[in-house]
Amino acid sequence: MFKRLVPLTMCSAIFMACAFPERTGYDRDLGGWKPSPSRHLNTLASGQSNSRLTEIIKPWLGTPYKYGKHDRSGTDCSGFVQAIMDSLGGIKLPHNSAQAYEKGVEIDKENLIAGDVVFFGSLWGIDHSGLWLGDGKFVHASTSKGVTITHLDSDPYWTRRYQGARRFAMGSQEIPE
Repeated sequence: MFKRLVPLTMCSAIFMACAFPERTGYDRDLGGWKPSPSRHLNTLASGQSNSRLTEIIKPWLGTPYKYGKHDRSGTDCSGFVQAIMDSLGGIKLPHNSAQAYEKGVEIDKENLIAGDVVFFGSLWGIDHSGLWLGDGKFVHASTSKGVTITHLDSDPYWTRRYQGARRFAMGSQEIPE
């Protein structure tokens, strides 16, 4: 009996741990809270962001998350990155983070510059993207906060999920494979 109970208990514990993942820094503001774009402006000014990137991003801050969309009435993560990259340098990215991850030039985390695209995921692959701002921060469309700025290294959820970054040549219509 004891030999059957131990594996059953272990399986139950693993299932419960997987069913309720810790998501600190991601969904901590669920509910009626609505992000204010103005709270991000000081963050934008303090990083290494170039002024053109900053000016393009400012109007997007606080835009609500809407799956499959990519305009200022609502956007998902890949739609946001797609729209900004198109505005910034005429770069046409797919509206899919996993597909965008396969393009561009791979960049080490230590060599990131403002405007690089950062990608996140899990064992199941790439499922989120954002734009590097510099000074440890990236801007992205969060499901719970809309378009927001997050500090990568101080947020355990995003630190764990970081998969890599890509750089795209500005002004090119075609993306390097």
